[in-house]
Amino acid sequence: MFVIKRRFHFCASHRYSIVHLSPQENEELFGKLYHQHGHNYILFVSVKGNLKSTGMVMNIKELKSKVKAIVDEKYDHRNLNEEHPAFSSINPTTENIALVLWKEISRVIEDKDITLHSIELQEGKELKVEYKGGKSMILSREYRFSAGHRLYNPDLSAEENLRLYGKCSNPHGHGHDYTLRVYVKGWPDEKTGFLINIEEMDRRVKEIIEELDHRFLNEEVEFFRRHLPTTENILLYICGRLKGKLPLEKIEIMETENNIFELECTD
Repeated sequence: MFVIKRRFHFCASHRYSIVHLSPQENEELFGKLYHQHGHNYILFVSVKGNLKSTGMVMNIKELKSKVKAIVDEKYDHRNLNEEHPAFSSINPTTENIALVLWKEISRVIEDKDITLHSIELQEGKELKVEYKGGKSMILSREYRFSAGHRLYNPDLSAEENLRLYGKCSNPHGHGHDYTLRVYVKGWPDEKTGFLINIEEMDRRVKEIIEELDHRFLNEEVEFFRRHLPTTENILLYICGRLKGKLPLEKIEIMETENNIFELECTD
């Protein structure tokens, strides 16, 4: 089976509210999100199927045409609350938009040998939702921190450390701008449309980032006095600190554009 993926873009505005709540109660619950605002969305649509005699799973132009028709008509430069019927009764959160798109795109894939594999919807640069059908979805959120470290095993000679860790064994240390992405698994709340309270997620993750940000890890974080501050061990540290506090699926760190590390982090 092959999976092919196509990217789309659209801009839309929306607001969040619960009908039976007063304006004051909605503002207390949703804050600024109660007021109309907008986003630049990036949508990835993946379909799955076997190779055909054409040498293709599906003509990518056909996939582009079908999805673009939905996006252009119902989403791009639209006020979703007012102009899309599905969001007259549910909040147009990124989670709910992904679910509605799944239904709409499924209907237009008419080839019985091709199935919709996944919807990935990114709101801005930091928030992303992935849905593959069923009763769970993955939401991920991006965070950043900067830290210094040195990779050096005191049980080895300087020559052995240099051979093993290269420039990373520099006795004066070095540092990175780390990009952390935390993935949680769940299902949108029926009333709010949120899989998780983002403010609570941010608070818990940023508590840990604060322990690492602008630190020389080898000397200023107790865990790394006993464990080399490799990116793998940084993942273990963050996973251990977050477990039981969030419905974790996995965590990922981009150390540089060339080096990306991932750890499954389920309870």
